[in-house]
Amino acid sequence: MLITHSGRFHADEVFATSMVLMVEQHEVLRTRDQAEIDKGSIVLDVGSEYNPDTLRFDHHQNSFTREREDGTPFATAGLIWEHYGSRILQSRGLEGSEQITYALKWVDDKLIKDIDAVDNGMYLEDPRPSVSMIIGLMNQSSDDEDKQLAAFNKAVTFTSDIMENLVASAIKEAQVASELMALMETVENGILVLEKNLPYKDFISKHPEVRRVVYPRNEEQFGVYCNGRENHLPKRFRGLRDQELCEVTGLEDAVFCHKSGFMSVTLSLESALFMARSE
Repeated sequence: MLITHSGRFHADEVFATSMVLMVEQHEVLRTRDQAEIDKGSIVLDVGSEYNPDTLRFDHHQNSFTREREDGTPFATAGLIWEHYGSRILQSRGLEGSEQITYALKWVDDKLIKDIDAVDNGMYLEDPRPSVSMIIGLMNQSSDDEDKQLAAFNKAVTFTSDIMENLVASAIKEAQVASELMALMETVENGILVLEKNLPYKDFISKHPEVRRVVYPRNEEQFGVYCNGRENHLPKRFRGLRDQELCEVTGLEDAVFCHKSGFMSVTLSLESALFMARSE
């Protein structure tokens, strides 16, 4: 039996429940009755106990002080990802300790850490929309326990789909990270040229030495992507397309430059390289 608390649910324990169910089958009971909690085979976000050896994952008690290296405190979602993440990734086909380590951090940075931060009150004054807000909005306004349980189950299904997609993306990111690292040796004047369209954006965000990336968008087009606002394409290119852009660049096959300058499209590699080298 998987136990989590009753009443209003949050992204923290909903995502944690989804992660466990990705690799284990459990009935789920929502309760605050300590006698029932004590019977649970795994307990999430309730019970005032953190002990991964006995599968107790609460973080509300004063004795719990764990946080990440950047100071973000753990909540139950992070604890469950830490405990079950490798198993989830392996069950979806990822192999190799380096790739698993990369994917674990990628998922945590992309989503889980933010859920933990919100659950620990780090953004109480921040009105931004977030996944935590979205899950919170799935609660029923009614006090009817059956309606609230149905809403919780719906939220678990929703977050399960998110986690499946996120894990699939993490696996892809991890698998190409070593390939991208090898290509770092080919960077010239801050420009990385890819022979195929790899998921590179998260990777280069951690490598400021890469200013711009040239890559094939499809069989007919090439793209230029800029790594950070300071590397955006020149103002004279921005917001132009087709003939106007060709006139400004002197190219014959320029297609489009975003009005912010963070990306552009051409029909040839040579033209994409020209735009990437332009200042």
